[in-house]
Amino acid sequence: MKTKLVCFAGFMICLASFAYAQLSGAGTSSYVCFSCHKDQAKDWATTWHSRSHIDSNPIYKAMINYISRVTYQPEESVLVGCAQCHNPKMTIKEISSKDSFNLAKVLNVETEQTKRIEASVGDANIKDGISCNICHNVQEINESMNMEMRGFKAIEWGPNDVIYGPFEDDGRAGIHKSVQKEHFTNSDKLCMVCHFGGNNANKIELYATGKEFLGSGETSQRCADCHMSTKRKGIITPEITRPGTTANEREIRSHLFEGARNSDILKETLSIDAKSEGSNLILKLTNLTPHKAPTGFGGRSMDVKIEFKNGANVLDTQIYTLETVYVDKKGKEIVPYIAASIKSDNRLTPYETRKLSIPKFRGATDVKITVTYRLVSDRILKLINFSDATFNKDYPVASLDLKL
Repeated sequence: MKTKLVCFAGFMICLASFAYAQLSGAGTSSYVCFSCHKDQAKDWATTWHSRSHIDSNPIYKAMINYISRVTYQPEESVLVGCAQCHNPKMTIKEISSKDSFNLAKVLNVETEQTKRIEASVGDANIKDGISCNICHNVQEINESMNMEMRGFKAIEWGPNDVIYGPFEDDGRAGIHKSVQKEHFTNSDKLCMVCHFGGNNANKIELYATGKEFLGSGETSQRCADCHMSTKRKGIITPEITRPGTTANEREIRSHLFEGARNSDILKETLSIDAKSEGSNLILKLTNLTPHKAPTGFGGRSMDVKIEFKNGANVLDTQIYTLETVYVDKKGKEIVPYIAASIKSDNRLTPYETRKLSIPKFRGATDVKITVTYRLVSDRILKLINFSDATFNKDYPVASLDLKL
């Protein structure tokens, strides 16, 4: 038994040394973290953060392919630009001589430049997306209201063997140092690094969740309060035991980064109220959030479906869609990333209540109002010729039945 214990202890020391060596290396995969941080890893695996690389996100891949075809660029050229936020540790930050790279790709000629860029885009160390070694390796954040200064342009990275977070080092980790940072404890700066907003090459605003939030006047809550759950008492990595150290119970959060697919957060997004008034149905939509509804990626939408009924029979259906429509220079609808202008944007602003007056349909005795959310609108899906159960799905937000 003693021999087995010694061997096991030796194995654990070797394992810790191996993990430390990986943390100290130039390229670090977040999978090194998962053996200890099981709960956080399980939550994170459900998020879009875990799918920010093209190899793990089919809609991102379809969008890159579409933009590549429409703009006559190799996919790598498009990806390097998107990597500013999608893969901020990609080693190639920009393509200095883009024309020569594009020409080499068109002619299928391998050059030193094409090899470097292809290796950077395909680097295994960035394929786990926005992960532990992205968020928890941010040493300093250079705040700016400039839409261009997002992603890696706003970040100063720390050493790979240092983990930055909301707590000081308690000596339990062993394979890394822990340093408390203000951008984890009392601000939204870390989220704003990428989610403040962004423009395309034509200076058209693509998404501005952070900008919307700051403009809402909200001061009582942070991004984490909604998207990382309420704080709860718990122990991070309770499995770790080290002589001379104590596992401290702290106020911790989940790493779900809650969204439509992995939580019921949509139920807290929008409320509906309606009343019958003469020959009209008066419908009120209220945005309950400190950002637009919908927000984020410009292709998202919300459908407000109004069904006038007589008993079980649906007499008439009307759909009021909240969305942004982007167009090219000729006025033809296009995806946000290469748009020349915004044709329309009727999304609800932060905390807005909007009143709609809708003529009742003759013979209707009841009305059913249903609000649903789309990760990507049908019109965008048709443009990029993409279909997938996750993105063709209507996610429920709110519903109401009313007697007329």
